[in-house]
Amino acid sequence: MLGWYLVYCKGKKEKAVREHLEVRQLGCFLPEAEVASIKRGKRTVETVPLFPNYLFVRFDPYQTPLRTVLGIPGISSIVKTNGQVLPVETSIVVGLRQQLARSPKLLCGEPEVGDCVQILEGPFASLQGIFAEPDGDKRSMLLVELLGNQQKVTIDNLAFRRL
Repeated sequence: MLGWYLVYCKGKKEKAVREHLEVRQLGCFLPEAEVASIKRGKRTVETVPLFPNYLFVRFDPYQTPLRTVLGIPGISSIVKTNGQVLPVETSIVVGLRQQLARSPKLLCGEPEVGDCVQILEGPFASLQGIFAEPDGDKRSMLLVELLGNQQKVTIDNLAFRRL
């Protein structure tokens, strides 16, 4: 029966497996999202799998033998339920695709304007503030209440975290 099956891939091999599946003309779906984060003090945006090491593959096990799918480099196994290879409900795959089409930036480690943040180090350590705007690649402007007034202060990106 033609359906979507979940395969488990070796570490960080999802994209390579997707390429092998496309060459063999097997349908596949790797749910990915853009993640904004701060690495080494700089803001970066990268595309990462939503489910690391997992990939949806569409095939008919009666027409495409399981060993053919398992023989693709990078695939470790096909996910089973009660010892049987069963398809994933199509509505799950369709729902994921629709959600990603509407909002590809599901995961966000970077604060957005108006988010509450906790200052971790420096002279304002342990104070809470509001993220105002990025100030270059390594710093950001925060609104912090000091002596009853809200002040804009520039803080290193590694010196605060989103609450």
